[in-house]
Amino acid sequence: PSAIARGEAVAAACKHLLTIGINPDLLIVHSGWGEARNLRQLFPTTPLIVFPEIWGHPKALGYGFDQHLDGHTSDPLWFEQQNQLCAEAIYTSNVAIVPCKAQAQSFPAQLRDQLTVLPEGLDRELYGPDPSAAITLNGHRFAAGQPLVTMVSRTLEPLRGIRQALLAWPAIAKSVPRAQLLLVGGQRHGYGMEETTGNLTHLSACLAELPEDIDPARIHVLGCLDHSSMVRLLQCSACHLALSYPYTLSWSTLEAMACEAPLISNPGAPVVNELIEGENVVLVPFNDPQALAYAAITLLQNPDKRRRLGQAAGRIVTERFSLFTSLAHYEKIFQRLNPSSF
Repeated sequence: PSAIARGEAVAAACKHLLTIGINPDLLIVHSGWGEARNLRQLFPTTPLIVFPEIWGHPKALGYGFDQHLDGHTSDPLWFEQQNQLCAEAIYTSNVAIVPCKAQAQSFPAQLRDQLTVLPEGLDRELYGPDPSAAITLNGHRFAAGQPLVTMVSRTLEPLRGIRQALLAWPAIAKSVPRAQLLLVGGQRHGYGMEETTGNLTHLSACLAELPEDIDPARIHVLGCLDHSSMVRLLQCSACHLALSYPYTLSWSTLEAMACEAPLISNPGAPVVNELIEGENVVLVPFNDPQALAYAAITLLQNPDKRRRLGQAAGRIVTERFSLFTSLAHYEKIFQRLNPSSF
C-alpha cells in the first residue's frame, strides 16, 4: 500500500481506540512508510516519538558503491518521496530516534540536529562467547574451534554482501581446506533494488557462478533459524562477514559481536562508525573480494587475533548497545515527555 493508505489505516485504528476510551499517554511509531502521517491531527498534544531510520540516498542501495551496479541509475523520485515522509515525521514529532551514528549522519544537517541516537539495545545475558558451543543443523555438526565462516542477514542479497562473500569463497576454500561457509537468511527480494535474472534468487545466481571445482558440501545454506540456534551458531563462528552498503545497522552484526565472533566488514557499512580497524574489526574494500578472502584466511589461521578482535567487539556491545543502558535512556525520554504518566 501507498504511504497515504498506510497513514489512513493507522489513523482509522487509532480512531477506533479513541471511541472505546483508550487515549494513549505516548505515541511511538516507525515512520518510514507513512504510518505517522495523520497522528498529529488525531493527537495534537500527545507526545510523539518516531523512528525515521535513514535518509534515502543512492549509495544506501548500492548506486555508486557496488561496482556491479555501474551503469545503473537510481530513481530520484523514489528517494524524494521516502525522504519527504522522514522529514514530515521528524518535524511533527517530539523526539526522533535512530539506532546508530551512521544512520544519523545520513540525514541533512538541518534534520540531524533533531535526531537522538539511541539503539534498541541487546540483552547481554542472552549473548556471550562459549568455547564449548556446538549445534547440529541440516544433519551437520558445527562447533567452536572449527574454521567456520558465518554470514547472517534477513535476506541473502547483494546489499548485505552475498555476492562479495561468494566471490571470495573459492580462495578461502582453497587456502583453508577444512573451512566451511554457513549462510543464514531468507532468499526473498530483500531491501535492495537490484533485480535478479529469471527465476533465480540472488543467492542461487551467486552459487551458479562458482567454479566447478568448488565442493558444494562445504557451503551450508541454512535458511532462517530460530533465534537461539542463530546465537549458538554465532558462538561457533571463527570469522563473521558483516558486509553492507551504507544502509541500516544489521541487528545480527551486533549479535555476532556480542558473541565475540571476529568481524570482517567494509568501509561504508553502518557498523563501521562504531569500530576501529585492527582493534575490533577487520575492514576490507567492499568491491575487493580478493582482499576479503585474504582477511578471512588470515583470521581462520590466527586464533589469537580472532580472540582479541572478538573480545574487543563484545566490549563495544556492552558499552554502546546494551539493553540495560538503552532502557535507562528511554525511560528518561518518556519521563521528560509525559512526567505524570511515567
